[in-house]
Amino acid sequence: MNILRPLALACLVSAPAFANEYSLQNAFPKGLPMLGPSADYFAALVKGATDGEIDFTHYGAGELSPPGEILDNVGAGAIDAGWSFAPYNAGKVPAAQLFGAIPFGPDPVKYMAWIHQGGGLEIWEKIYEPFNVVPMPCAVGLPEAGGWFNKEINSPSDFEGLRMRIGGIGGQVMAKLGASAQSLPAGEIYTSLETGRLDATEFAWPEIDKLLGFQKIAKHYYFPGWHNPGGLVELVVNKDLWDSWSDTDRDIIRNACRATASNFLEIGSASQPAVLAEFEEAGVSIKRFPEEVLEALEAATDEVYAEESEKDPLFKEVIDSYRAFSEQYDIYQQLNQ
Repeated sequence: MNILRPLALACLVSAPAFANEYSLQNAFPKGLPMLGPSADYFAALVKGATDGEIDFTHYGAGELSPPGEILDNVGAGAIDAGWSFAPYNAGKVPAAQLFGAIPFGPDPVKYMAWIHQGGGLEIWEKIYEPFNVVPMPCAVGLPEAGGWFNKEINSPSDFEGLRMRIGGIGGQVMAKLGASAQSLPAGEIYTSLETGRLDATEFAWPEIDKLLGFQKIAKHYYFPGWHNPGGLVELVVNKDLWDSWSDTDRDIIRNACRATASNFLEIGSASQPAVLAEFEEAGVSIKRFPEEVLEALEAATDEVYAEESEKDPLFKEVIDSYRAFSEQYDIYQQLNQ
């Protein structure tokens, strides 16, 4: 146990804060493309729009709290706000993972539409209410890759016995198809692939995967990222602090989140083709999963949704809300395809 971290949190709570300065703990390293800079961008927007009345100090991964404890520490007031990924809270509330990514679900635009126009945010607020935090989407992740593999995937049977780094609902789905799904932190993935402990991994989109060097080991890069067709980065704010701000300040924060999401979706989308070209030059084979494989993955995903919905009414409420919205949303979209 790190005895310094609780001490640091205690000091943060007890020491007099500078006026209008608030802590913002990131679950991700500051240097990760999009996931780090987006928090700085958000903080700058809020500071400018409030004339410095709300000034967030951005802390990188682990500086004040491990990712899995951000929700609790924000709720307790040890940290003012968190910049995180809702699936990290799945152990506390399983339904939360559907506010980070929905396998075989929405792309980023559809995701935000459901959250803001389809009732998603209201359910998200309800499931986080016991933790004394106010959540909202504040950045979006690009559709991810389906993963890096050390062999071709030509049929669902190729997943049998495969050791793959993939967690959450995606891991449950892969297990149904015979794979051994493992959860590993980013720092252990490369070595595990190199030593043969892993046969495959998913992580993010090309720009971030490149930083971890997967292209040096696994030469089969598959799409689409069925497990994460669009991700959300959550901002969670201590509810007592949130309630102390004016309506105008709260609107500024909400609007800053929307602006941040839009800006970084544009930046990220424009950056990926060049990275894919680098991968191809390095001898990586980039391809889509065969339709037979995607059909098997989707069928297994539906099984997981049914099982989780039976166990957890909140999970059922979330997935049912998204599906009802999706059915209506797709009517117009399909007319334009």
